[in-house]
Amino acid sequence: MKKKYLIIVGLLLMVVAGVVLGTFDAVSAGGKILIYSPWKDKVMKEFNALFEKQTGIKAESINISTGEIYARVKVEKGRPQADIWHSVRASYLADAERLGLIAPYSPPNAKHVLPRYSYPEDDHIIGTTMYPLVFCYNKDSLKKMGMEQPQNYMELLDPKWKGKVVMPHPAASGTAYAFVTTILQMYRQKGETGTKSKKGWDYLKKLNDNVAQYTRSGSAPSKLVGRGEYPIGITFFDRPYQLQEEGYPVGIVYPSPIYAEPSCTAIVANSPNPEGAKAFLNFMVSKEAQELAKKTGNYSVRPDVAPPKGAPPLKDLKIFDDDYLWGAKYRKEILGEFSIMTWKAKKD
Repeated sequence: MKKKYLIIVGLLLMVVAGVVLGTFDAVSAGGKILIYSPWKDKVMKEFNALFEKQTGIKAESINISTGEIYARVKVEKGRPQADIWHSVRASYLADAERLGLIAPYSPPNAKHVLPRYSYPEDDHIIGTTMYPLVFCYNKDSLKKMGMEQPQNYMELLDPKWKGKVVMPHPAASGTAYAFVTTILQMYRQKGETGTKSKKGWDYLKKLNDNVAQYTRSGSAPSKLVGRGEYPIGITFFDRPYQLQEEGYPVGIVYPSPIYAEPSCTAIVANSPNPEGAKAFLNFMVSKEAQELAKKTGNYSVRPDVAPPKGAPPLKDLKIFDDDYLWGAKYRKEILGEFSIMTWKAKKD
């Protein structure tokens, strides 16, 4: 009996030691994690500082577009450099999961996440913030032009906006890919399958006539609009919100129905510091991190954190029901058809 007791005590000590060592390894493995994110450096530094304060783990981040991150993660699959892929849509992650690029993990704080953002059917994906897809406009520019901002999707096609709209390119930006897939799904007719959406592609062709520039990053349109280089931009809510806070003459339009799927965070498979990555994922859905996210124009994925200052509550918006798995399945085909469409328009 005594021998059995000693064995049990020994096993418990091994478990405790494993937990302690696991925590130690998360800090001692370089003492840091590397994050790939399209969020600007200034914002990421605030989150990284709060994360280090709470966990003792240093965090560094590289700011590049979602498309560039995806390409980099695929190239680095044999020897991952990053631990975290932050601020990415579920359609990208579903594809990344299929390719074995991200690891499963359900953080303890996931229990606080609203069901619509938690993806309970997939432990590789969890929403960590949310910012809807909007139009932004320069108030001063439109005033000089004597024009009113477009209030809905169809008004964006008005010929008077020819050469006056700026948006990202879907091959490089998750922002633009979300917009393109929203349009294709929104206008898809009964009986249309795969990437077929006659009215959706017709819409994108007409919009292309008005687009003056496709940018590499999702944040660029709001910056260009803020500086008055273009009057209208297509972007996610957080960027024009930040510009408003900085005093730029930027307005925001919430088209209906509005794309309002969460921005997610995932652990890179076989990352250099998996324990540190798990700590960051848990941190991102903590109330402290969500309160910080709110200050930068992010809606919280938790019910106990209010919307950003001055932003409309989600209950006041008609939310588009996005099929992210469809967007993941047909990414290659959609991007190919979009590229052909824009190439033909330029040739004509």
